[in-house]
Amino acid sequence: MNWDINVLNKKKSFAPKILFAAVVLALSVFLLIIFTAPVKNFFHNISFPLQKNFSSMGKNGSSWLGSVLNSSDAQQENEILKQENEKLLAKISDLQSIQEGNQALSAISQSCQENNFTTVMAGITGLNDQDIVSINKGSDDGITEGVPVIDQNNVLYGKIYKVFKDFSQVMLISSKNSAINAQAQRDIGSEAANGIVKGSGGLSIYLDLVPVNLDLQNGEILITSALDQTFPKNLLIGKIYQVDKNDQKPFQQAQIDPFFSLDQVENLFVITNYKAGQ
Repeated sequence: MNWDINVLNKKKSFAPKILFAAVVLALSVFLLIIFTAPVKNFFHNISFPLQKNFSSMGKNGSSWLGSVLNSSDAQQENEILKQENEKLLAKISDLQSIQEGNQALSAISQSCQENNFTTVMAGITGLNDQDIVSINKGSDDGITEGVPVIDQNNVLYGKIYKVFKDFSQVMLISSKNSAINAQAQRDIGSEAANGIVKGSGGLSIYLDLVPVNLDLQNGEILITSALDQTFPKNLLIGKIYQVDKNDQKPFQQAQIDPFFSLDQVENLFVITNYKAGQ
């Protein structure tokens, strides 16, 4: 009997606890239902910027890596294209040189026929500060010292200065050691104007020793004279652009714009069969 009473008392003591626990549980469920959305929204608001930044960082990283790879590929392609372009330009340059050489040969052939000249075409390979040009033909090609050097238009460049086995040096008419008998190109019957064309260095020339009583005009063309024993007559030299005349002096001078141009020609012609005084 006493045992039953004790059991009953224990059950009565647990009842409030169970009821309390049930109330707490119900209240917790109620609060959870009420505050679930705000809590989720709160954590969402906190985490969303971070997620967005990480997502942006991922995209940017992927984009950066892609751009780096694309840039590397583009650089390789540009380098290949550059090399191919350089090869094409070299081929074009070679073709142009061949074409210019053929045109020069065609132009000089008529002059050679008219004057009975035998010429050797030579390429320009260098220029020093003494107005000496190197060409790629020498004694093996029939070149000898002292013979004239012209271009396809009969413009006088100078004469062979030194000859080696497979190259030669040309003293330009602008060399300070150069002096050429020249005359103004005038109509037959007009008063002749003769003088000496001298080199002043630096690819420049001037006319000297023209009697002061002779009339010189700007724009007159100078050619080699028949008095010259080094060069054939009627080779083109240059054009007068300034006359320096003083009546108190016996001779006058003139500044000349030379016709030869190393910038616009690649090939010269050596007149191998011309002899001084011919």
